[in-house]
Amino acid sequence: MLFRELLPQHGSERGEKVIKDLDVFENSLYCWAYLLSKAKKQASAHENYALITLTSEDNSRFCEPVRVPGVPGTFERAYVLQKIKDGDKIPNCTEEILRETSVQRATDIEKILLSLPPSFRSYALWIHHDKTTGQNFQVNIQSTFGSMVERLKTFPHLNVTPPLHLKDLGQREVRLVLLSEDNLGVYLYKDKGSADMIRVHDCLDGKEKTLDVNVLAAMTGDHREDQLLVTTRTPKEAILVLIDTSSSMDEECYRNTGIKKINAVKELFDNFASRSMAYDFHHVIGLVKFDSMVKTLHTFTENLEKFKEHIRNLEPNGCTLLYDALRRAVSELEKVKTKFPDCRLRAMCLTDGNDSGSSIEPVAVTAKLLKCDIIVDSILLGDVENNMLHGISNATGGCCFKPQTTKEGLKLFEIETVLSLEQRKPKKKLDPSSISEHALTGIFAAHGYDEYPETSLPSQMNNKVTGTESALKKRLLESKDRRLMEKDKRVLEELKSLHCDPHPFFRVFPSESDFMFWRILMQGPPDTPYGKGVFELYCQFGPDYPVKPPLVRFVTGVYHCNVNSVGRICHSIFDRSYNAHITMREIFDAVYGLLIIPEPDDPLDSILAEEFLTNRETYEQEAKKHTEQTAGQSLDDMEKKLVDSVPQFIPRHLICPLTKKMFVDPVKTVYGTVYERKAIEEHLKQHKHDPMAGPGHDLELSDLTADWDMKKMVMDYRSHQIQ
Repeated sequence: MLFRELLPQHGSERGEKVIKDLDVFENSLYCWAYLLSKAKKQASAHENYALITLTSEDNSRFCEPVRVPGVPGTFERAYVLQKIKDGDKIPNCTEEILRETSVQRATDIEKILLSLPPSFRSYALWIHHDKTTGQNFQVNIQSTFGSMVERLKTFPHLNVTPPLHLKDLGQREVRLVLLSEDNLGVYLYKDKGSADMIRVHDCLDGKEKTLDVNVLAAMTGDHREDQLLVTTRTPKEAILVLIDTSSSMDEECYRNTGIKKINAVKELFDNFASRSMAYDFHHVIGLVKFDSMVKTLHTFTENLEKFKEHIRNLEPNGCTLLYDALRRAVSELEKVKTKFPDCRLRAMCLTDGNDSGSSIEPVAVTAKLLKCDIIVDSILLGDVENNMLHGISNATGGCCFKPQTTKEGLKLFEIETVLSLEQRKPKKKLDPSSISEHALTGIFAAHGYDEYPETSLPSQMNNKVTGTESALKKRLLESKDRRLMEKDKRVLEELKSLHCDPHPFFRVFPSESDFMFWRILMQGPPDTPYGKGVFELYCQFGPDYPVKPPLVRFVTGVYHCNVNSVGRICHSIFDRSYNAHITMREIFDAVYGLLIIPEPDDPLDSILAEEFLTNRETYEQEAKKHTEQTAGQSLDDMEKKLVDSVPQFIPRHLICPLTKKMFVDPVKTVYGTVYERKAIEEHLKQHKHDPMAGPGHDLELSDLTADWDMKKMVMDYRSHQIQ
């Protein structure tokens, strides 16, 4: 609870970085650094302690500690009772004949015993607590997460040490070290027999192990030999931001707006930093400005709040050494690659013009970028035409963007595939041997400016899927031959629940080869802009499920302020409201409910959120139009694309006369007829009578009641299907 209060959370107004409840433990090092820094400021005048022994006369830990009159020490009750029984006297006891009624429980020792692990044999008790003034416990922190990150750097023993750096440490300098991507251990000392062998404590299994630092570096992907680049986890992507600060950046950016280009850059990067922090990417980011000279403003770091301070102080001046800046990117990113060989490398260039005065030619710098496998993304501001930079970006597998308005620029830096390469579909790169200035500038004619990078879907999307009945039968059969892990059992239970009691607006299709991956079809909520649409989603159960939520994303594009262009969904059920007891049905309800009532105060697309708040009618018209274009196929047609239709016998009394399918959410009319709820509700929009009873048998929505008897029969039948 203390660490939760120390770390920034929703509504704390301590910067833009927010730590989710599920990630509090992962960020505990920042809390320890904060507490230790505060402890340095405390006076030690009353820090006096007495060592309390927690063991009895036979050196075993106390079970029932007691005291006897006149003796300050503590005894085990069984020992004292034996002395009384034998008639023996306890030294210094003030009672001539000790009686059992004189023996008093040592409640203070009992409390200490209950609060400590069994391995503790003694305890340091604070003996001057009565000489300090007590205060109500309050946590009132003004620090941003960025300042907490900087504070951590002052405590070497709390920083994660690179494996290769341990070679240079002293024999007994205890340090934290990553043993794998998700396992933080403790370095204890070096093996005397070899400089490369170290002893570590694995906190997960509680054992000491001997490891080779070279093998550990290869396994974790961390090849740093120093701590010049401080990071708490192995980065997956390194981005060097190149910002043009030439004199032309002082001009107006977008026509008739009065916004200077340099201010537009500050706003765009501010959005980039804020979104990157919100998504918590495993990135390290560096900052370089270029004008008449190229200058590194900040080396690579995880702490983006410091970056924003540098950006705010930029002033335009001088010419545009664009190609020299790209060469600097090669130099800086190469250093990261030597430390983290598996890290993706990218340069992000924001400029308003063409190169002037660089000492390297564009072909040469492009060859260097390709050789080092560095992707260049460029953002052109104002009326500039820079086909050379456009060509360099595309040649290296990157994108070139040219936003025409402030809104377009801000929206660009909310797109997940712009912020990170992780879900971006790879582009074909140019062969270094075919590069020429003509080839680079000629790319624009065939491939203009990018609107946004394409998304790469999980590889499981290409696998064949099946219905819930077939998937469950197969999995249940497999479970008889081998013991399932807890995660597998939970996913199996979730699918059984959704098979026996399906969600009326969702259909689930597990992958035949990966039970942890589901493709999902969702029918849009009636009487909303999405009502005529059918949307595809996928669900991926990660290794930490159900402790952490499953990954659920839209595949079909959705015009919605809480869903971004790669299908990420912003809802508290995937974050602060999630717990291990949340079911998949509850998650489906949350996603479905989001299409009924958007949450513009917590958006992924701030432009759409603003439109929803200022002009809801336009928002809903555009959402309806977008739904017709991207999600206009029927649910049955979409299902036929995913799975082959398999004829099966279903008792006639369990089939809805309108849908010709088994009931999911049956309702009964005043005439005794039973229908699927959404089918009869759709019928009543056009006709005001019971479809089976015919005209003259008037029917309204208020005449419908849930048919629990039919529901039970359907659930029993579905349960029998998978026996």
